[in-house]
Amino acid sequence: MMKKLVVVAALAAALVQQPMRVASAAGQCYSPAAIEAEEAIRFVTDLMVASTACRDTSYGLFQQRNSAAIIAYQKTMIAHFHSTAGFDKWHTSLANEASLKDAGLNPTQACQQAADLMKTASTLDVKGFRAYAANLATHASARYTKCGH
Repeated sequence: MMKKLVVVAALAAALVQQPMRVASAAGQCYSPAAIEAEEAIRFVTDLMVASTACRDTSYGLFQQRNSAAIIAYQKTMIAHFHSTAGFDKWHTSLANEASLKDAGLNPTQACQQAADLMKTASTLDVKGFRAYAANLATHASARYTKCGH
C-alpha cells in the first residue's frame, strides 16, 4: 500500500511540474552550448537515478572523474535559465522524469535496462564525456529551438 502511495505521489508531482516545464521551455531558445549542456546533464541525471536505484558506484566514480565538466555544464544551464533557481527547478523535473522511467519495473529489470548507461559512464573521462555529450547534442539538436533562427 505504501509503495503505491509513493508511486502515485511521484506521478502527481511529475504531472504538476510537467505543464510548468513545457511552458517555460516553449519560449526558450537554445545555443549550441546549452544543447550540449542539457544533454550532458540529462545523462548525468539518468546515471544518478540508475546508480542509486541499483546500488551501483558508477555515478560516484563518474562524478569524481568528471566534476570539472559537470560543473561547467551546470554553469551553462544556470546561464541558460538565467538563475540557479531556474536551473534547480528544471534539474528536479529531470530527476523526477528519470525516476518515473522505471516506475513499473522491479529492481532487477530496472538495473538490467540501466546496465549500458552505467557501463558507458564507467568508460568516460573528462575528454570522453565532453565528446559523448557533444555527440548526444548533435543527435538531439532537432528537438531544440535554436537562438537566432
